Amino acid sequence: MPKKILINELLLSHFRNGCEKSFKKLFDQYWEAMYVKANSILRDTEVAQDVVQEIWINLWDKREELQVVNFESYIFRSVSYGCYKYFRDNKFNKEQMQIIDSLPACKSDVENHHDLEQTREVIERSLNDLPPRCQQIFRLSRLEDASNEEIALKLGISKRSVENQVSLALKVIREHLATLHVISFFLSIIGSL
Repeated sequence: MPKKILINELLLSHFRNGCEKSFKKLFDQYWEAMYVKANSILRDTEVAQDVVQEIWINLWDKREELQVVNFESYIFRSVSYGCYKYFRDNKFNKEQMQIIDSLPACKSDVENHHDLEQTREVIERSLNDLPPRCQQIFRLSRLEDASNEEIALKLGISKRSVENQVSLALKVIREHLATLHVISFFLSIIGSL
């Protein structure tokens, strides 16, 4: 089982018991990707933020009853459902109705796994577009969970340099993921015609 899934399961277990630190770690890890997906569907930054925020509020409120096998898959399904609920509860023009009709009700585990693999591939390609030092810093920060201070000490650079490099990497990844979600969204529309 991949290290990330094991870490998520551990964080989720602590989160269910009310650990705010675990909740914040999961939030920090997934909020941005959830927002990008919601925004690619809704095309409205404020509404996308609200949808994602509502998901996190509900997660916290229902943490003790939460029965989740794959947290990552669960939250991204929640984003799709939250966008669907927003469209359902609001008045729409003809184009928006077509978008609603094109949204899948629920993806199979195979499709979710494929989406995760696509996302991982996009992230990996994004990292490969970065300078080697930036890649190294990002991998230490996000994949090995090293703090900015630890990275700065290990590489002999300032903490601010680490922060700048991580921000640069996240910006590049965000841009690539936004493109992936827009393409996936339009392909789903075309596929439903």
